[in-house]
Order: sequence, then C-alpha cells, then structure tokens
Amino acid sequence: MKICIMDNEEEIQIQNKKDEKIFLNGFAILLLIVGVLVMLLFYNKIGKLYTIASATSEIDMGATGQIGDFIAGVVGTLFALSGTLLIYMSFKEQNSQNKREAFESSFFEMVRLQRQNVSELKYSKFKINDVEISENRKVFKIIFDEFNECYREVSKFFRFTNDIIDPLYINKLTTIKDRINPNINLKEMAIIDISYSIVFFGISSEGEKVLRFRFKDKYILTEILQLIEYIKLKPKENNEVRFLNWSYIKGLSVRSQRDIIFDLYNYKRNSGNQMTLNQQELEYLSHSNYEKYYGGHQFRLGHYFRHLFQTYKYLHFNENINSKEKYFYGKTLRAQLSTYEQALLFINSISTLGMKWEFTPDIENPSRYTQHELKIEQNRRHIITHYNLIKNLPGEKMFGFRYKSYYPLIKYESEE
Repeated sequence: MKICIMDNEEEIQIQNKKDEKIFLNGFAILLLIVGVLVMLLFYNKIGKLYTIASATSEIDMGATGQIGDFIAGVVGTLFALSGTLLIYMSFKEQNSQNKREAFESSFFEMVRLQRQNVSELKYSKFKINDVEISENRKVFKIIFDEFNECYREVSKFFRFTNDIIDPLYINKLTTIKDRINPNINLKEMAIIDISYSIVFFGISSEGEKVLRFRFKDKYILTEILQLIEYIKLKPKENNEVRFLNWSYIKGLSVRSQRDIIFDLYNYKRNSGNQMTLNQQELEYLSHSNYEKYYGGHQFRLGHYFRHLFQTYKYLHFNENINSKEKYFYGKTLRAQLSTYEQALLFINSISTLGMKWEFTPDIENPSRYTQHELKIEQNRRHIITHYNLIKNLPGEKMFGFRYKSYYPLIKYESEE
C-alpha cells in the first residue's frame, strides 16, 4: 500500500506529461497541415482568377507583393506558431535531460564517496595474545558480531525484567508499532536500541555519559544504570585477568548476576544496603581504569550511515526522475551493500539512532495534516521499504526476531 500510493500519483503525473506532449505535438502538426492547405487553396483560387505573368508580359510585382503579404501574414504565422511549439517542446526535453544528467552526476559522485567511506574503514580487535585487524567491508562483520554479543548479554540481563521502558516512551513506540505492524514486541525493540547504542557509542567514560543522556527519558533509569555497570565489567580480551572474571560472572545465573550488579550499584552510591560481596571484591569490580570491550564505533558508523541516508534521501525526493527510475538507481546502490551492511542498516533503523529511515521520518509542519494525511505522508518516506534495502538478509529471522515484523512489505530474497 505504501508504494502504490506513490506510484499511483506518479503515474498520473507521467500520464499528464505524456498527454501534454501528445497534445502539443498534434497541435503543431495541425498548424503545419492547416498552413499548407491554406496555401494550396489560395494558389488554386488565385490561379483561376488571373495570372501573375505570361510568356509575353513582365511579372506583376504588385500582385506578387500582395500574394507574399498574404502568405507571410496567414500561412507564415501558422508555420511560425508551429515552429515555436516544436522549439518549446525541444527546450523542455533538453531541460529535462540536463536535470537528469545533473542528478546522475551528483548521485554517482555520492555513490563513489560511499565506496570511499567503506574503503577507509579499519578496525583492530584485541584478542588474547593477538590482534585481529579488519579492513573495508570486513569491519561490518566484526561490528555486527559485537552487536550480536551485546544483544544476547542485554537480553539475558533483562530476562526477568519486563518494565524497562518509560511509560511516556511506550506511548511513542506504540504509535510506531500500530502504524508499522501491531505484532512488534516493544521490549525486543527496546533491547535492540539499547544494545546497538552501546556498540555504537561504546562504554568508555564519554560513551557512558552519552548513553545516560540518550536513555534517560526512554528507559527506567535504575535498570539502565545497573545494565551499564554490568556491561562495563567486560574488558578487552587482552586483559586476561579481568576477562576471566567477566567470563565467571557471565556464566552465573541471571539472578546471581543481578545480585552482584545490584551490590556494585549500591556500593558506588555509598548505599547502606547489605552486600553479598566482600569489600575487596567490590573495590576490584568498581575500578574502571581499563579498556572496555565495547569501545564504540561512532566515528566509523556515524559518517557511513549519515552519508548513505542523505544519498537515498536525495534520490527519493528528486522530482526529475520517475518512480521506476528511482528504484533502478536505488537498486544500483543497494547492490553495493554487503549482507552485513544490510544487517547493520536493519538494526540501525530500528534503534533511535536511525528511526528516520522509516519509523519516524522527518515531516515539516506535521500539524497541517489530518491524522490520515499524516500517515500517508509518513508512508511516502519509508525509504528502506521502498527500495527493499534489506532484501538480501539471509533466512527469516535474527536472534529470534523476524525481519518481517519490522518491515512487513519487503519481499525478501529468501521468499523468492
């Protein structure tokens, strides 16, 4: 339905342009035919009345002048008007072609810059007694694997906690859910956002500040702060002692993990609550002067997704090409995206960092629309669905949640 709305309107516009072209072409040809007929009828009529000259007499210049004035005044005007119409149509065609060439030049330059952004990616991931260096598109796989890890850790941490979303934010998410798909699980959506934000910003001191600010009006504060304490415990793997301690805590039951984190949370706030851990253990865990496992990828992914979004936005709202042509160009750019790029785009678009792709598109002066008109306008801006940008994701689901829950109108490759 979303795509059809746009296509129907665009088909009407295209048909109107075709009708205008046919009308102007037909009118120009009609003027030519009328001009020729008038000239032939005039010659036939005047030939019966008198001759301009004979074999023995000179040409009557006065008669020829009157004939010329008639042809120039009547027939010439018809020919001139026909020529003007043809020149006007030629100018419109040339103007349209110039705009198309300008669009293609800008679009493919943006595609080139997108490739350049990918080619400049580099990520060194620390392992025990080793460093794994990834470059170009391989970086997306490593980041996606980190999200996978973080999602499972956050999901486990909140396994027995249902109330993690602030009530006011639930209302906003419910509005999105009702418009996209009523079957969306809001807790699942929240965990995706929290996990991706952690991977994106990292959990360093600066990253933690950003996360607290972004989460404060969306999720229950005490739950988020305890989660951050839990995720902060995970160090880079080259810190062997701390990583072993993390692995031990991670292997505990969810309730035991929550008890430890609750103790640590209260210890840092000088709470008088009774602790299950001893003083030495709490002091050790509270120290944060070590490199965290989630170092953040804002400087890698931020520019990448901003540029990709602006490229598709430039394409999607360009008025000089029709919907089929837009889809062709969009498909051309989509072909540049690896499976892991599409997977991260999918995750990014569900998170609060990338909802403008589809869930909360930018609309100027939304108050001027009725509720129905606003919904239609939002549907016009569903860029991921319109260009099937996650079409090539394998299978039907990821970590238990289905792609189709969030993008029900995309025809996935696995369904073909």
